[in-house]
Amino acid sequence: MAGTLIEDALIIFNREMIIFRSNMRSNLLRSIIFPLVILLFFGNLGNGIFNSPIAVTNLANNPQSIQFINALQQQNSLSIKGVVSEDTGLSMLKQNKISALVVIPPGFPSKVGSGQSVYIYYSNANLNTISASTSFITSIAKEFGVGTVAGGAPVGVSTPTAPSSSVKLVSTSATTISYMDFLVGGVIAMVAAFGTIFGAGASLITDRQIGNLKLFLMTPISSTSLILGKAIYGTTTAMIYAALAILIAFMLGATVAQGVVGIIFILLITLVLSFGLSSLALVLASKIKKFEMYTILGNVMVLPLWFLSGAFFPSSSMPAWMQYISAADPLTYAVNGIRGFMLTTYYPVTSILIDFALLAVFAIVMFTLAVKLFKNKIG
Repeated sequence: MAGTLIEDALIIFNREMIIFRSNMRSNLLRSIIFPLVILLFFGNLGNGIFNSPIAVTNLANNPQSIQFINALQQQNSLSIKGVVSEDTGLSMLKQNKISALVVIPPGFPSKVGSGQSVYIYYSNANLNTISASTSFITSIAKEFGVGTVAGGAPVGVSTPTAPSSSVKLVSTSATTISYMDFLVGGVIAMVAAFGTIFGAGASLITDRQIGNLKLFLMTPISSTSLILGKAIYGTTTAMIYAALAILIAFMLGATVAQGVVGIIFILLITLVLSFGLSSLALVLASKIKKFEMYTILGNVMVLPLWFLSGAFFPSSSMPAWMQYISAADPLTYAVNGIRGFMLTTYYPVTSILIDFALLAVFAIVMFTLAVKLFKNKIG
């Protein structure tokens, strides 16, 4: 039974790909324009649009440390808040009131060459947000001649006990981020989203309008196989568009911090996201008969999901009510997952599993709903 289901689905998939290849030039051109325009126009804007809330604990309390804080405040990307103690800052971090806690150790910056460091505490939930801001903090620290020590604590300062296992300690030399790298995750999510809307769902509506859908249903091919085949087709085209977006990003100077392994995981995240979005597109197409209305509703649905995913700026800089919506947005977890591999040399396994698990649940739920709605529509 399962073999027949998959075989029939592949028949539908092959038929859709023949149609896709017959109009290959316009399909690929359309897929290239969006990422190219966004990366060209916005990729070199720098990090000025960020407004990450950063708390600073000044344990040195000397003129140099005050100058360091003033330099941080001059960066439009950071919103600096002074806190008296590390415990207070860590508490704020745990409550998600800030993106990170910057600790300026005693003796700053006089102990150059002896392991002196400025350290940043961040939660795994804000990993990608703080990664986009650390390049600023690193560059400013270097202006004061401050070195870093990977791991370990600053000289003369014991490492504070984090309030939970979700808080980690890294030095400011952990990564150097460009806005181009930050933006790529959002661009990949965008081309996947629009690729599925104009792929699987549009195909279903077109077949209904020209009468092919009735012919399919008169064959032994089940409705489940039909939906699965179109979902695989939408996923495949979205993956082609995403691969082109990644290639364009590389040509414009983007890099993946985790190299080939990172690229593989980025493609896996995009695969799961694309299948879920293809199924969502089929949910819409099962309820809508007119192609024009489907296109309008598809854009109305995809655009807010894309913007709320943190595609252009960290979700932590959004108003509180938007952050709640962002947390329920499947694109958020795809963007965060892709961005984690793009920006950091180490990505926590727990975060990877959470992103994959939530995207997988989204994909399964949407596919199940698409099959059910389609059967009800034809039943």
